[in-house]
Amino acid sequence: MKKIGCLLLAFLLAAGMTIGVLKWGGKDLTAWGRTGDGTIHVQAEGRPDAAMLRDVEKAAAAFNDQLQAGMGVRLTRDVEVYVAGSEADYQQVLEREFDLEPAEAKSIADISGGWTGGKRAVTAINGKAGVMTGPSDRISTTAHELFHQVQYELSDGNDTDEKALFWLEEGSADYIGARIAESLGGKTMTKWILDVKVELMRAPKTASPQELQHNTLRQRKDLMCKDLHTYQMADLMTWYLLTRYAKGEEEIKLADYFRKLREIHQGENAFAQTFGIELADFLQEFSQWWAAEQQKTAALHFEAREGVDKGLVDSLQRQAEAAQDLFARRLGRQLRGEYQLVLSPSQQDMAQAVALYCDLPAEKAAEIAAASLWIENGSTILINAQQLESDRQRIFTMGALLMRVMQGQRMGAPERNIEWLVRGAGYIMGVARLGEAGLGTLPQYQHAWIASLREKGVIPQLAQMETPDGYRQVADSFTDDTASVLTEYATAELVTRYGWKSLSDWQEAVRSTGDGQKAFRQVFGLNLVDFEAAVQGKVQRQVKSHR
Repeated sequence: MKKIGCLLLAFLLAAGMTIGVLKWGGKDLTAWGRTGDGTIHVQAEGRPDAAMLRDVEKAAAAFNDQLQAGMGVRLTRDVEVYVAGSEADYQQVLEREFDLEPAEAKSIADISGGWTGGKRAVTAINGKAGVMTGPSDRISTTAHELFHQVQYELSDGNDTDEKALFWLEEGSADYIGARIAESLGGKTMTKWILDVKVELMRAPKTASPQELQHNTLRQRKDLMCKDLHTYQMADLMTWYLLTRYAKGEEEIKLADYFRKLREIHQGENAFAQTFGIELADFLQEFSQWWAAEQQKTAALHFEAREGVDKGLVDSLQRQAEAAQDLFARRLGRQLRGEYQLVLSPSQQDMAQAVALYCDLPAEKAAEIAAASLWIENGSTILINAQQLESDRQRIFTMGALLMRVMQGQRMGAPERNIEWLVRGAGYIMGVARLGEAGLGTLPQYQHAWIASLREKGVIPQLAQMETPDGYRQVADSFTDDTASVLTEYATAELVTRYGWKSLSDWQEAVRSTGDGQKAFRQVFGLNLVDFEAAVQGKVQRQVKSHR
């Protein structure tokens, strides 16, 4: 069968999210001579990217009106926003505007996308941070930092580490950032929270809700440096709180909470009075809910763009259900979480969808769409439905696609992985679905793969395809079909020797060890190099024996 290649994009949506607000304490809102009418002044520090600077200015220009519409408040003091063009520029702003020592400023610059001083009414934006790569993320990051200024004003400076709840500070800033990005044509709030859930499910470990109450600057930095997805946990807690206890008045309740901090000076009491539940009870309820959510079978929402036939949507839904059933029987596990599957009727439309959902420039989106049958972007999977005309293509694609997504969910982001095995596992799961539909057995496909390699006359080295770069080099040199055939054959050898569930066991071992090769030895009981050499020799013998 002709293989349709896919480019799987792993966008870490919040990997560089801001790590917090620099608090200076005190109650004098006119300190440092900062007064005014709430005007936000955006200044370039160094030479920031022009498009990025425009997006920051766009967010700043809309911020007060957007906040007034949803929350009924505006900034009351002028705020200076410095947009740094480089890490060095950002560090310089931190030193100059916040009186930080160079070593401290560098440590903050290394891990933050933005920094805010409430009393000083100054915000710094790190234009080179990972959260500043696309228009939507730039807008939400800018609004996040500016909302910290609002927190300071509403609480009269009581949004400090020892008084306010850390998770609600940061989660509410992200919530407002996401809402303003949506209002300005960026990612939807739905995608924002679904991406948060997906990232937390993928994480081998996360910060616990109990850890995110009152945190010093050092503790905040430690939480970020340990890759505990601290901000995503804070986002989910905030979203759950507002959905459950502030439905229809989410932003009003947030403003009430920070106003109560002005009076009470104690986050737990302000929380209880605002939302009508004690903090300890909320944390227990949230933890139980999230534990249950992670065990639910995945909810897949199909979104057909204009021009996609409803019959195709129904067919793909049936194939997704069949793939999930296959996973349960053969792997003892299913895909969890919640995903949007966006179907485009053409490559041109898919490029537009990629630009919209993936927060990418049109030129880059067109390049990616041209090379991909499907693209994964957090909780969103974009599919070129034009390439799924036959039942065979639909059956294979949904099996392979969902297996790839599930592997990403279970394995996290290991430091070392085995690219050919990741791809091969997806492909042969698609083949397994074809077998269940009466469209060939695994041994028959193995014979076909050998015949394909014999026809090509050359055999790539399996060991070269352990990394994504290595795989792409082989695919460029030998064609994508040739590379995928060898990965399928090698993975089928593992399944034949150790059974289907060994693939699931390997995924879990990768999650726990963070190392695909170490997990390989642990699950299959042999060295990866030895296995690759054995498969290479077997393939070469079979190819030669039929010449």
